[in-house]
Amino acid sequence: MDNLERETTLSEENQLSIADMLKIGKEYFFEVIKYSWLIVIFAIFFGKYMRDRKLSTPTTYTANFSFTVNKLATENQQNIASLFGSSAKPEANVSFKRLQEILITRKINLRVLFHKITLKDEETPEEDFLINHYLKNFYYKRGADDPQAKDDFYFESDSIDPYNRKANYLLMYVHNLIVRNHLILESTSGGIMHLKVVSTSEDFSYELITALYQELDRYYSEEALEQKKRFYEMAEERMKQLRGKLSAAEERYIEYVNTHSAEAQGRNNTLIETQFLSTDLKQATQSYFAAVANKEAAWVSFESQKQTPSMSVIDPPLYPLSKAVPNPFLHMLVGIVVGGGLAFLLIVGRKFIRDFMKKQKEKEAAEVVKVEPAKKESETV
Repeated sequence: MDNLERETTLSEENQLSIADMLKIGKEYFFEVIKYSWLIVIFAIFFGKYMRDRKLSTPTTYTANFSFTVNKLATENQQNIASLFGSSAKPEANVSFKRLQEILITRKINLRVLFHKITLKDEETPEEDFLINHYLKNFYYKRGADDPQAKDDFYFESDSIDPYNRKANYLLMYVHNLIVRNHLILESTSGGIMHLKVVSTSEDFSYELITALYQELDRYYSEEALEQKKRFYEMAEERMKQLRGKLSAAEERYIEYVNTHSAEAQGRNNTLIETQFLSTDLKQATQSYFAAVANKEAAWVSFESQKQTPSMSVIDPPLYPLSKAVPNPFLHMLVGIVVGGGLAFLLIVGRKFIRDFMKKQKEKEAAEVVKVEPAKKESETV
């Protein structure tokens, strides 16, 4: 009997709780309907904001350039380096991190900024430094013939006065903007480099990425040539030194044999000295011809580097470039959902807090009612 009564009581409590939940849900529903105008206002406001924000975003053009750094630019140096006592092994290829750091250096970017290019999408296309095109299209945003352009600064030559504060400021400003906003370098597991340039001008993206690749290729070619030239010069100098040692060993050996062979033939000291000078001459001869071989290897490596590019193009940029067009309608829908959802949360949250505070007050009032009769009984006693 007790179990049956307990189950009956639990079922009644569950029915009451479901009824309460339905009542609460009904109250929240009518609360949302009551303030539906607020949801509409928020949805319209956020939808318009997101749409206008996307309308103000210009179309961007991305130029892609895929290339590899040839191994010939840094290989074939270990044998030559070992001649001079160096045990360090040269890198087989250029690391992605190093290339990434070189790409954002001022040395590379300043060379790029003073490339002469022509942007066909300008009103009056003319050949000028890349930095001047950038200043006109992205910094001043007006042509040189504009009346307000009288104080605008443009570069007339690639030689900059180090004390010209205006020129140096613009150079660093444009350099930082290009590195931060326009350049992307990625690498694959196979060692292929993907260089990307993003801007609001199709021609500018194309010209900038082409100039960047040319300067990177020039940098690695110069670096590899300089390194191999140094090895060649060191090998040549070492060969000259060993040639001197060989000549000295030959003279000592010939002089000693001619002087002592007839006078002291068969003596132990003469035999030992002769063997020593013979061994010294043999070692000097071997070292000299090894130096000659290393010099020839250095010369071949140096000459082959002159005729072989340090970087190889895989996929050059092609017109038309990939275009990213903003979608205002999609962003308007997102704004409507976000705005309506935010208003809904505000309405439901306000209702929840208000009901919670109401229950707290009712609970406090009930406790006060219970305490007062108890006080009266204690006073009577």
